[in-house]
Amino acid sequence: MLQSLYIFNFVLIDELRYEPHAGFSVVTGETGAGKSIILGALDLLTGKRAESNMLRSEEKKCIIEGVFTLSTPLVNDYLESEGIDTDSECCIIRRELMPNGKSRAFVNDTPASLTVLKQLGEWFIDIHSQHKNLLLSNASFQLDVLDTLADNATDLAAYKVAYREHKRIGEELDRLKALKEKDCEEQDYLTFQFKQLDEAKIQIGELGCAENEAQRLTYAQDIKLELSQAYAALSDDEHGALLMIRMAVEALRRASKYLPEAESLQERLQSCRIEMDDIVSGIDRVNESTQYDPEKLAFLSSRIDLINTLLNKHHAQSEEELIVLRNDMELRLSRMADYEEEIARMEELRTKSYRGLQAMAEKLHLARLSAGKKLSDYMVRELKHLAMPHVQFAVELSPTNTLMPDGGDAAVFLFSANPDRTPEPVTEIASGGEIARLMLCLKALLAEHKSLPTILFDEIDTGVSGDTAEKIAYIMRRMGGVMQVIAVTHLPQIAAAGEQHHFVYKEVHEGQTHTDVRVLSDQEHIEEVARIQSGSNLSPVALAAAKELIRKLKKTK
Repeated sequence: MLQSLYIFNFVLIDELRYEPHAGFSVVTGETGAGKSIILGALDLLTGKRAESNMLRSEEKKCIIEGVFTLSTPLVNDYLESEGIDTDSECCIIRRELMPNGKSRAFVNDTPASLTVLKQLGEWFIDIHSQHKNLLLSNASFQLDVLDTLADNATDLAAYKVAYREHKRIGEELDRLKALKEKDCEEQDYLTFQFKQLDEAKIQIGELGCAENEAQRLTYAQDIKLELSQAYAALSDDEHGALLMIRMAVEALRRASKYLPEAESLQERLQSCRIEMDDIVSGIDRVNESTQYDPEKLAFLSSRIDLINTLLNKHHAQSEEELIVLRNDMELRLSRMADYEEEIARMEELRTKSYRGLQAMAEKLHLARLSAGKKLSDYMVRELKHLAMPHVQFAVELSPTNTLMPDGGDAAVFLFSANPDRTPEPVTEIASGGEIARLMLCLKALLAEHKSLPTILFDEIDTGVSGDTAEKIAYIMRRMGGVMQVIAVTHLPQIAAAGEQHHFVYKEVHEGQTHTDVRVLSDQEHIEEVARIQSGSNLSPVALAAAKELIRKLKKTK
């Protein structure tokens, strides 16, 4: 519900605050007074793009702010998903148009995109003007009307969940088939690559070890010569380091008999001698094990070349990456053998899913058939009250070629205003005035069955008068009993039916035209209805007629 609308520096408006009634309120004013400006401001709050000529004063920015009562929990859920602050009671939408031509949008003081405003607009306000009658050509709208009347919400929601799952199964099946086709095309090459990697039997860290071992074998003779020299330097019987150290240890042992400090030196040197013995033994072992082996060197060189070739070929950085790649190839090759089985399983699952969908779609279809009959009876009855005595209205349900997200039905509303003409699709046969009345009846019916946003009727009553206008007024007033309805009108009958009456007027001050709006008192309400009905000459007779019209239209029907 629209609680309030604030407009500042917009077209002919300096500053204006509009607070409509919670039920049925009307807006009247002389032609050109600025009613369309207020509608334009609401359009901006619902995401319409701003134009550069909308500022009244080019020195100041324009501000349009609407305060809306929350109509559904979906609003706050949506705002949270967009990172916008929420309020438990209301939602404040603001547009600011800057003198430089730029514009900004805010929701609850948080910057927002026009896409967000458009989505919120669908929840908060339905500005129903002549062009909105194009909804009658929208197949989804016609089906939605039937589902609303059939109370299909639960079954339709379950169908949509099942439909999404059916689509997911189909997409997975298509993915498997495409993967199978792709893998099969590459099977020979993939098998060759896998075999090459598998036969290589590469181990993690193998390349570094092989390179070290190959280097050892390549320089085996040089290594043995150096090791022999080191061994001789340490263990030579005449001048070896070990012999010298043993002699030194013995000398320190003898000296320790007379010099206590020599004992610790002797013990330290003895430790060195033991370590030296071990080093000599190690040199001897390495020397013995170091042998030139041309066959082993050739093998290692071959392994090094193979691993490097595979690393380069597969753009890998390590043996581990090659092993992972080999395992992936093995998985893909093994999966090829399982494709047929998995595809058969998924096809069976899709068939089962489709049968379930068909059953759910048939249930929706039967409910829609019943709702279509009720809708036809209702529309004929209501439209006869709106100056269509020979109206024919029917709902044609035909099966779609395939199941769709909302079932297996295509709905078309058929209409004829004449008894001698076969009903045809509404948008192909109905005039603008007839479509307007059709839409009014449909909206009234929908208002009784589900929560609708605020509806603003923008002069959809054009071209009707007398008893038909009264019937339209009754319908709008009835809708106002369950929701907020605002009607911008030139008809006295509709103006008389309003629970609250706003008057849009313009004044000229210091050569400048200004638009404003005010709530009329009961007496002013009577006078405005009389003005619309009889002109500017508000005679006692005109006032009495207006008062009687108001009394008549505000009676409970």
